[in-house]
Amino acid sequence: MTQTQTSQSQAPSLGERALLHFAATDLLNRYQALVDAKDLAGLADVVTDDVEMVRVQGSGRGREAFLDVYRAFVASDVDVAQHMVSNVRVSPLDGEAQRVDACFWVVTTHEAGGARQVWGRYSDDMVPTGDGWRLSAKRIRVVRTAVVPEEALMPLDATSFGPLPD
Repeated sequence: MTQTQTSQSQAPSLGERALLHFAATDLLNRYQALVDAKDLAGLADVVTDDVEMVRVQGSGRGREAFLDVYRAFVASDVDVAQHMVSNVRVSPLDGEAQRVDACFWVVTTHEAGGARQVWGRYSDDMVPTGDGWRLSAKRIRVVRTAVVPEEALMPLDATSFGPLPD
C-alpha cells in the first residue's frame, strides 16, 4: 500500500467530518445560549471536570474556575446578551479529542444604558463523553470591543425597517 493510500484510508469520511462539524457547532451554540441565559448549571454540564479556561484576564483549570468567569458575568449589569458563532472549523487532536476554532460576535445591553459589541475567536477542545461532546478547553480571544452609547440606540418600540425617527 502506498503512503497516499494509507493517508486516504485513515482520513475521516465526509460523513464523519460532517458529524464532527455538527457536534462542534451544536456544542458552541448550546454554550452561547447558556451564557446568554446566565444558566450556570447548564454551563457546568457542557464542560469536563478538568476544563482549561484561557482568557487575556487569566487562565484557570477545573469546572469551578470555568464557572467563576460566568458567575462574574451573571453578577454584572448585562441585561441582555446575544452571542453568535461562525466560521467553525474542526481538526483532530490526540485520541478522540477535536480542536474547534470559530469566530464569535456578541451584543450586550446594560442596565446602566448603552450596548457593547464584542468580537473575537474561540480555540476550544472538545471530547466525547457518555453524555455527548463536552468542552475540555475554552480559549477566548477578544479582538475588540465597541461601546454603543444609549443615545445611539433606537427606542425599544421602533421598527427595525422603514424610515428612522426624527
